[in-house]
Amino acid sequence: MSKVLTTLVSFLGRARQDPKTGYRTAHYRFADGSTHTTPFFGLALREVIRPERLVLLGTAGSMWDVLIEQLAVAGEDEELRLRLIEAATENRVDDALLAEVVPLVERALGLPCVLRLIDYGRDADGQARILDVIAAAVPAGRVALDLTHGFRHLAAVGLLSALFLERVRGLNIASVYYGAHEMTENDQTPVIQLDGLLAIAHWIDALGRFDQNGDYSLFAPLLEADGVAADKVGCLRDAAFFERTLNLSDARRRIQTFLPALDRPLAGVSGLFQDALRQRLAWVRGGTLSEHQRRLAEFYLEQRDYVRAAILGFEAVVTRECERRKSGWHDHQEDRKPAAEAYEAEIKAGEHSRAVCDAYWTLKNVRNALAHGNPAALEKVRQIVVSPEQLPLELRRALDQLTQSFTTRE
Repeated sequence: MSKVLTTLVSFLGRARQDPKTGYRTAHYRFADGSTHTTPFFGLALREVIRPERLVLLGTAGSMWDVLIEQLAVAGEDEELRLRLIEAATENRVDDALLAEVVPLVERALGLPCVLRLIDYGRDADGQARILDVIAAAVPAGRVALDLTHGFRHLAAVGLLSALFLERVRGLNIASVYYGAHEMTENDQTPVIQLDGLLAIAHWIDALGRFDQNGDYSLFAPLLEADGVAADKVGCLRDAAFFERTLNLSDARRRIQTFLPALDRPLAGVSGLFQDALRQRLAWVRGGTLSEHQRRLAEFYLEQRDYVRAAILGFEAVVTRECERRKSGWHDHQEDRKPAAEAYEAEIKAGEHSRAVCDAYWTLKNVRNALAHGNPAALEKVRQIVVSPEQLPLELRRALDQLTQSFTTRE
């Protein structure tokens, strides 16, 4: 198996704190207690994580000159160094000049390097262009981000770029680092990993996506990363599968097996979202199968997943009839089919209102048309299933009418 390449992406700043050298040297202290002295944190981080590639991003006025002073060999590349220093001072570094600098940087660091200009990010278009540059510079593999230098707002853009690279490019963000100059004590600057912020963003994203598609497996890797047992996390993945195959009874059982994991505080970032997760799983505590099917039908209707909404809505009616007759509800031939036929016999005998009859036949016929993908036999149903406006309206009307009839009969 080929090794997954790691790329370090680092921003160059524009600060000029030291009147003699034009930069400030810091003693960066890492979590393992080691220290590295450099004016540019990216160089220290390179020594610690040993990436296979380095991407340096900066504006036309970033401290490219400071970088070159650190890496150039005395007496060599003097003309190039002077041109870069002058260009950085005058805020006019361009891609052509950086292309000349790349061999010098690669020779000094001993690894492939990419030097790219980025926009100042003063507006939304400029910020979007920064993300484009980062995405183009990192084609594959794992990514470590250094947000230490650069304008302060670029740190936010850098963190957003991590999410962008993960979601759009499918890359693995290994970690996010920040050399905290403002926290310097005893002449040592602590190195902070901002992975917690990235994890929070992942949780927010997972909750938003779950509220759109109801996929429990979205939470599995986040919980596992914070130490929840693999067998418990596996329950959420199983529940997602069972629900997608409309097997709500097994989905419910798997979630019930997982829920004890939420009875004690979760570690890490997951603890912040424990209550939100518990609320989204609360439906399995109590309630009948027909109520769960109806709830899920309404959820899918809200998400415009009309096939699942119609199927689950109709199954809720049949399950409710099984429950009312105190029969089983697993077996189609012995339980569900007889219950559906008995309910339809009541409808034909006039034991239910016209509104309930219309709701039932509408739901059943729409369900059949959507599930089989064939043109409906009835013109009314054909008109419903081809109308973006009428289909959700008719499904909502049918579900509400049948739900109301269940309540009245009870």
